[in-house]
Amino acid sequence: MPQNEPEDLMRGRFAGELNDPQQNRLRVTCHYIDKLLSDIEHVLHQATSQSPFPRYVMDVSPAQGRVVEDYIRRLRAQLLRALDWQHMKPTHPDIPATRAVLTNLAFVDIAIEELRPSYMRGSGIVPEDAVDELNGVVHELRSLVEATERYLRQELGNNLESRLKRLQETGYDVSLLRAIEEIVTRHGLVEFRPRIAALASRLEDDSLEVALFGRVSSGKSSLLNALLGVDVLPVGVNPITAVPTKLRYGPELRAAVSFGDGRNEVIGIDHLVSLVTEQGNPGNLRNVVRALVEVPSRRLKEGIVLVDTPGLGSLARRGATETLAYLPACDLAMLLIDAGTTLNDEDIGTLRLLYEAGIPSLVLLSKADLLAESDQHHSIHYIEEQLQSELGIHVHVHPVSSVPAASALLDRFFHGELLPRFEQARALRQESVARKIGALRESVVAALETSLDRARRTPGENNMDAAATETRLRLVTGEMGELRTTLDHAWLEFGESPERVIDQLTERVLHAGHFGQADRVSGVQISEWLHDSVQEFLAGRLEELRSALNRAVFTLQEVAQELGSSEIPSAEEVERLLRDAPRFEFATIPNEIHTGRWKWLGEGVLRSTIRSQLRARIGSGLTQELHLYGLALRGWSEQVLKKMEAFLNSYADAYRIQIQRISGQTQNVKDLPAMEQDLHCLRDWSAEAGSDVVKKQA
Repeated sequence: MPQNEPEDLMRGRFAGELNDPQQNRLRVTCHYIDKLLSDIEHVLHQATSQSPFPRYVMDVSPAQGRVVEDYIRRLRAQLLRALDWQHMKPTHPDIPATRAVLTNLAFVDIAIEELRPSYMRGSGIVPEDAVDELNGVVHELRSLVEATERYLRQELGNNLESRLKRLQETGYDVSLLRAIEEIVTRHGLVEFRPRIAALASRLEDDSLEVALFGRVSSGKSSLLNALLGVDVLPVGVNPITAVPTKLRYGPELRAAVSFGDGRNEVIGIDHLVSLVTEQGNPGNLRNVVRALVEVPSRRLKEGIVLVDTPGLGSLARRGATETLAYLPACDLAMLLIDAGTTLNDEDIGTLRLLYEAGIPSLVLLSKADLLAESDQHHSIHYIEEQLQSELGIHVHVHPVSSVPAASALLDRFFHGELLPRFEQARALRQESVARKIGALRESVVAALETSLDRARRTPGENNMDAAATETRLRLVTGEMGELRTTLDHAWLEFGESPERVIDQLTERVLHAGHFGQADRVSGVQISEWLHDSVQEFLAGRLEELRSALNRAVFTLQEVAQELGSSEIPSAEEVERLLRDAPRFEFATIPNEIHTGRWKWLGEGVLRSTIRSQLRARIGSGLTQELHLYGLALRGWSEQVLKKMEAFLNSYADAYRIQIQRISGQTQNVKDLPAMEQDLHCLRDWSAEAGSDVVKKQA
């Protein structure tokens, strides 16, 4: 017996037990051997891999590969027995697969970034005629990486199948969409998943956004509180015009606010007044972008969302088309006209903007309880005549009041006008989704037909110039992707350039000093010019974005027609994303600027004097406000462009795959009988089932 046996027995050692370092070495070695065996399996499976860069020449037949795998299984079994000899178990995995995949995708994204022309120039001058397409390559690859990340972060925990099942449980007949999702998943048609997800989201968001517009003190907040039956919004204070507030149904009263730097914060309802009113947040120094309030009101329970909007003020009076960006992306607008005042240019300008934006609108005579019934009729008739004369449109004005004694007026309007429009909008939305599902079905049928056709025959002549068409798609993707960087730099530069705005104001004041009758320019006029300068900058950038969007949609429409695809994007689908841009507010009215005494000293002295006065009056405040506004624009622009790119890429990716199928560049048909059966199923889907695809079941 070994001399140290009593000591081993005292510490519980069993016969043949290795010490801790030796056991650790055994575990690590077994783990390493298993990793090498996994690498061998990877080599054997290369024949079935879709990699365009195979590493090995496959000189092992499938039968031989199966024999090697049998030996690998025996090796692994022996590894487990070796660990069991020492009473050890393999270590449990502690790294989630999604984390490992996302980490690798992050490195993929870094590698893609290094393909940009700015990095490529380190290897030599990039030809000018290759720059745009190289950017397209970068953004094509990046869009796929982002789609993969989106799937891992969002869909794994809330997958499409579950979402569609929930929709069916709530009463929607989405059997066709569920069938499409199953077929797409079965045959790896991932290019269609974003379209299915978008349609599911459209059905899940079964709401009607109703935005309220009106002058300060027109009674918007009081009317909203009366409509909801609870005092939610502050009354009797001037709201900050840059902060729209949404009110939707929730089981309990609570509020949340979004800031320009991207932060979101849940707050108590009592704290709302300190963030969305001029008294609580003067000049919007806290850079609040929007507020959301959940209210347990029966009038919101069906899905109506009310939006207390900023007043458009002088923007509405001018009727400039660029102010459309400030409008919310709403389904219906209500314009309040105060019965205690008269119709003015601001009311008319606001309604004009709403009609130019294609937003259906209702006109309300608020505080109608102040008028006798005969005066109500007279006032309504006058407003309707004026709007007909000024805008050439016929509207019906509805009297309403927030006073409890006149609640019948509000009830009549809600049940007679608002609810029917809500039901009509819901029906139109369902019909729209049904048409899109039908178009999606046709696209999936075309994809299956093409795949089966390529699998059954040798590739022959192809009428489509695949390379040229893919180049067009690549250029579209590149332009939209580069626009994100371009605009981000533009917002940042503008937010840090108060001197540029002061120079523009200087020239306006100088012009007024030379050609105006007065020797001074009022603070109100300077404030309006200041807002004009900021608005002109924003309008220019938005026009760049709109032009790029229209070019992208036009190209995609051309490609869709060439492919015979029924899934065609329209600019209107994303145009609404360009609304709801953050408003610039410079709340303080500066002191007037004097020009008379300096006119006779020459233009150079006058310009220098005006600039000095402007710096003294608005310089410090303008620096802070522009910085905050730049942050708000960057956050808004980032979200808008992400949604736009996702929307456009959902079409472009489907077109690319279809082009590759037609030209024989890709072939991934694993189960022909199953594909034929699925194609037969979609072809035979009845027109009646397709048209009823999103209707509520009885």
